[in-house]
Parts: sequence; structure tokens; C-alpha cells
Amino acid sequence: MRAMVFYGVGQPLQMEEVSVPQVGPDEVLVRVCAAGICGSDIHIAIEGTTVPFRTPIILGHEAAGVIENLGPEVREWKAGDRVSILPDVVCGNCVNCWDGRSELCLKRQLIGIHRNGALAEYVVAPARNLVRLPDRISFEAGAIATDAVATPYHALVRVGKLHAGETILITGLGALGLHAVTLARVLGASWIAAATHYPRAGQRARARGADQVWESGFALRPSEQYDLAVDFSGEPSLIEAAIGALRPGGRLVLVGLSEKSFSTLNVTVSTLVRRGMAIVGSYGAHPGDLSEVLSLADSGRLNLENSVTHRFALSDAYVAIQHLAGKLGDPIRVAILPELQESVPSALCRPIIA
Repeated sequence: MRAMVFYGVGQPLQMEEVSVPQVGPDEVLVRVCAAGICGSDIHIAIEGTTVPFRTPIILGHEAAGVIENLGPEVREWKAGDRVSILPDVVCGNCVNCWDGRSELCLKRQLIGIHRNGALAEYVVAPARNLVRLPDRISFEAGAIATDAVATPYHALVRVGKLHAGETILITGLGALGLHAVTLARVLGASWIAAATHYPRAGQRARARGADQVWESGFALRPSEQYDLAVDFSGEPSLIEAAIGALRPGGRLVLVGLSEKSFSTLNVTVSTLVRRGMAIVGSYGAHPGDLSEVLSLADSGRLNLENSVTHRFALSDAYVAIQHLAGKLGDPIRVAILPELQESVPSALCRPIIA
């Protein structure tokens, strides 16, 4: 099969002919119909801030496709089934897995980081990682749902405990933050505010249902105190502002990855204690999150199709990563389509504001 192989930071991925992977007893072989490009791919291939378990390795952790082959212990799936693949490979036998928090499995591995990923014509995954992809949802949408949508859903619903009627502040409006705006509206938030350093992202947030958007910092009036704040930026300035925006008893969920630290935090420990505020991290998602996201999309309540703005052939996977890293063509999410013969120019993609 054809695969795009990563050898080192700053080096273009190499197209190679490699063996089709063999399935284990509880695994499936999936023909990749679409693979999403994510910020993690940028961290690995361009920045070097995330280091894969080994090199060479095939990147790509957002995938959807069709089952081609199954291990002898797999009973619930059959060849030809359309599936999305959750990237977290878990043990199912640690305290966090037992507690229903498999995204924090103590032995967690990630497809495309610890084991070969989906920037290829085929990928192998444990059967427990599969979620059925409804016929009305495209493979592209099914691929990005595995991380770019399931991750903010997990942060809002499982960790942030967002309830209908609550107010929410979302900081950082990359793909995850934009999907958080969309999800918050679907989930019944009564007021959605968003903050970003990028005007174009602010326009998109308004189009997706944000009631108020700040594009270059923001100042709160006393009446503006939120039940929940969720940060997708990893930027200390936005996180500090989010802390100040919470009502007493409010919750702050941190999702955005960053190596930055707080030089100053403009709130005292006593303030956090006396206001009863909760600050917690949220990482990844589990199969239930992805299943619920796809159900929302299948019902028509959630539109995932307008999030894929660029499509590239498999051979242009490194170009696709560069496009997302440099915001070339103003992408939301970028998809690799192994069956595509030529990459789709930016001018032919769906509207920028969607």
C-alpha cells in the first residue's frame, strides 16, 4: 500500500510502498477514505514539540473508512461497514478505564504517534476503537469528528458538565474552539461568548452561533460572569481572562495544549477558594463521545460537513500540514483523501465562513 512516512522534524513526509498491516485477533483493517490533519501533526512534523514513539512512523490520527478485514475475535463488525476510528488505544484494565475515563488510560497509546496512523491507504485499529459512521455523513466529516469535534464535546459535556440554559465563554477559536461554539449552541447554552486573537476566527464564531465575540482581548462588565469557561488556546493571557470571567462556583476547563507557563496569575489562591471555582484539564474523548457526536450529525442537529475547507491527495500530506500550520488559504480543517488524484485548490473549497 501507499503511505506517507515521517522520518524527522522539518523533513517532508516520504511516499513509500509498504506492506498492508496485519490484523491482530481483536483488530480490524480499515481502508482509509479520509484522514484529518490536526494540530498534533504540526507539533510532530514541523515544530518538534510532540515526539512520536518511534521513527519512521506513519502519522495521522483522525480517520474514517471501510472495514476490509477482521481479526478472528471480532464479532460486532463485518467487512464493508463504514466506520470512524477513535485514536486512543486503551488497555481497558486500568483504574481510569474501569472508571469510564478511558481517554486517560494509564497505558494509552495514540494511532499516528505510538503506532502507524492513517496517512496511508490502510490502517489497523482495535475493534473497540470503531464507531459506526452513518450513511448520510461523509468520510471527511467522520474523520475530523474523531478528534476535532469529539474532543470539544468531551470537554463541554463530560468534564465541563454544560447544562442547557447555562452561559459559556470559549477562548481560542481554532477548529476545536469553533466546534465548541457550534456544540454549545446545539446543547442549549443560553449565551455563548468567545475570545480570539484572530478576526477571521471571530467572524466564523459569529456565523456558528456565538452571541458575543472579542477579537483582541476583552473587558468584562460586572454582569458578565459565566457558568463555564473552556479554553482551547493554551494562551496564559486568555486563560487568566477566563478565570476572571467566571461567576462564584464557575468551572474552567483547559483543553488547548501549550508549553507556556504562567508568569503571573492575576487571581489569588484565596480568591479561587472563596469563590469555589474549579479548574480542570480535559484531554481527548472516548467512544461514547464520538458516538453521540455522530448521532447529532445524523439527526441533522449538527453540521460537520462545513468544517472541511481543504482536501489534499495522499501524496500532498506534508503540504496539507504546512497549509494548516501557516493558515494558508484560511483553513478550518484539512482532509487527506487517499483516492483523490489531485489536491483541491483553496479557491475551489467550500466558503471560508461557514
